[in-house]
Amino acid sequence: MPINWSASKVDDKVHKISFGIDSSSKDVPEMLVLTDLHWDSAQCDLALLKEHMDLALSRNMPILIAGDLFDVMQGRWDPRSSQDSLREEHRGGRYFDSVISTALEWFKPYKSILAIVAPGNHETSVAKRHDTNLISRFVEGLTQMGGTALEAGYWGFVQIQISQKSNHRGQVLLHFTHGSGGGAEVTRGFIDQNRIRSMYSADIYVSGHIHRRNYDENIMLGVSGVGKLWKQKQLFIRCGTYKDEIDGWHAEKGRAARPLGGWILQFNCKRLGKSDGSLHISPQAIAP
Repeated sequence: MPINWSASKVDDKVHKISFGIDSSSKDVPEMLVLTDLHWDSAQCDLALLKEHMDLALSRNMPILIAGDLFDVMQGRWDPRSSQDSLREEHRGGRYFDSVISTALEWFKPYKSILAIVAPGNHETSVAKRHDTNLISRFVEGLTQMGGTALEAGYWGFVQIQISQKSNHRGQVLLHFTHGSGGGAEVTRGFIDQNRIRSMYSADIYVSGHIHRRNYDENIMLGVSGVGKLWKQKQLFIRCGTYKDEIDGWHAEKGRAARPLGGWILQFNCKRLGKSDGSLHISPQAIAP
C-alpha cells in the first residue's frame, strides 16, 4: 500500500517532506530525485521519463526536481539555439508560453507527486534575459490544477521526516543544488562533492548539471556529548539527464553521450529503542 506523505516550506532555503508509516508495514518510504530533464528539447527521452514518472506515481513517491526541468535554449537571443532541438508544438512564436502550457498538460497526471521543483542554469538564464520565471509559472499552473508542488531555489535543504503511528520518529537531512562546473572527463564531478561537503552539513547530497550519473558513500565519525562514538552515513548522488544528445552544441564542446535517468532514494527505518521513540533512518539510492 502506498505510503502517505506531505511537503511543506519551512524557510526560504528549507523544505520538509514528512512520511507517515505503519509500524507493522514492510513498505519503505521512497522519493524520486531528478535533474536535467530538458523536457521541451527534441532530444529528451520522453518515453524513459514517462516510465520513471509512472513508477513514482504507482508507488506515490514524492518527486524532487533539482533544476533544468526545461531546456528552453531556442529563444531568439540564445547562442546555443538550434531548430533541430525545437519540438514542432513549440514553433510559430510565443515560445516560452507554449513550453509552459504544453508542459502543464504533460505533467498533469503527476501533479499529486510533484513535491519540490527548483530551477537550474537553463531557467535562470531565461530569467536574466527575458524577465520571466518559468519555474514559478510552472508551479503556479500545477497549483491551479490542484497540485501541491512547492517552488525552491537553486540550492537548499529538505528535511526528510518519518514517523510511525507508535510515535517513533526520525529525520535525515538532504542538501540539493543544481550544480556548477563542466564535469571533467577524469573526475566526473566527484571533486565537487568534496567541495559541497566542506560547506554544507547533510546526510544526503543531490546534484546534477553536468549530465553525469554517479553514486558515492562516505562515513563520518564523531564523539557524542557523553563520549560515545557515533557514525554518520553520507550519500552523494548526481543525477543524469533525460536529454539524449550526441550532436549540436553538445558535440561542439567535445562531449559524447551522457547517462540517462535519476535516482530513487529509499529510507530504511529501524527502532533504536522502545523508550526514547527514535527511528534510525538509513538512506540508500537505487536506479528507477
